[in-house]
Formats: sequence, C-alpha cells, structure tokens
Amino acid sequence: MSNDAPGAPEPNSGEPNEAAQTRPPAPPAPPAAPTGQPQAGSPVPPPPAGGPSGAPAYGAPGTPPQPGYGAPQQGYGAAQPGYGAPAGAPYGYGAPVQSNITLNLWLSVFFSWIPALIFYLIEKDKVAPQYHRANAKNLNYQLIVTIAYAAVGVLSVITFGLASLLYLVLPIAQLIIGIMHAVNVPPQLAAGQEGKFYLAPDWVK
Repeated sequence: MSNDAPGAPEPNSGEPNEAAQTRPPAPPAPPAAPTGQPQAGSPVPPPPAGGPSGAPAYGAPGTPPQPGYGAPQQGYGAAQPGYGAPAGAPYGYGAPVQSNITLNLWLSVFFSWIPALIFYLIEKDKVAPQYHRANAKNLNYQLIVTIAYAAVGVLSVITFGLASLLYLVLPIAQLIIGIMHAVNVPPQLAAGQEGKFYLAPDWVK
C-alpha cells in the first residue's frame, strides 16, 4: 500500500514538461566587437588632428605654414628689380647708365654750350638723378656764359667799343669757373652729394 496522497502528480520521469516545450529559445549573444572599435551606443571619439600618421594637419594651431598653400611665392607679387618703376621716375627702368659727367664738363670748358647740350640730351632719363641734375646745371651755366657774351657785344655797340674790354675778362672768368666745375663736381657726385655749380640758375630741369 502506497503512502502517497491520492491525486498527487507523479514525479518527473525525465521527459520535458509542457511549459518547457512551449518556451521560446533565447536569442543568441551579439558578437564581441574587435579590439580598438567603439561599442555600439558609445560616443565616437574625434579623429586625431594629424590623421592616422599623427603628423600635424595643414592649418592646425601652432603648425608652420606649408609651402605652396597660402604662403607667398617668391617671384609672384614681389617687386622685380628693374621693373615696375614708379611713374615719373627721373630715369628709365633697370640700372642707370654710367654718366660721362667728367668728359662733359671738360669739353664745356673749351666748347661752351655745345657739348653741354649734347650730353644733356643723350643722358636724359638714362642716368642717376644726381647726374641728370648735374648735366642740367652745367647747361644752365653755359647758357649764362652765352648770354654774357651776347650782352657784351650789345654794350660794345652802344658804348662805341668801350665795353669791348669785357671780352678780355669774360673768357678768363669762364675758364676759371669751368675748370672748378670739372675738378670739383665729379667727386661730389661719386660721394652721393649734389654737384656745386656757380652761376647756374634752374632754367633747364
């Protein structure tokens, strides 16, 4: 005679019960993320400033400018020697021509205004400004000498030849002043100074 209560369920005989058979299977676990990759749902870190290699990127704070990107290129936009001279410059483009001021002054001692005019026209807008002004002053001095000879001639006619004595003084004064110009002016110009001329008004610029 059994001691079990009537109506009690029989013990499990090793077969799955009905609830276990109807339970849905558990979902598979998500695969593990590779090493170094962010997990799903985690914030993505910003990329490095210099890219994968770690070098500083162009334009990053504290980095020197890269040649060819925004940096001024030599030869473009820079003033070129001999080109782009300002308007109204006293001589032409490029390096000035060497002046023959010494030859001009010595020839003017003996031939008056003729060599002074020739050198002034030939070297105009070609020599350095101080040499151009020296040629102009020499021409102005020779014009004064020419006017003085003409004035003495007119006075000689008016005074019946009394003023002709000035023809003896005028050539001597012309010779002395001309030699002073030829000796003193070229060294002054070579030293970067203005040439000192006597009896030379600013008629011809």
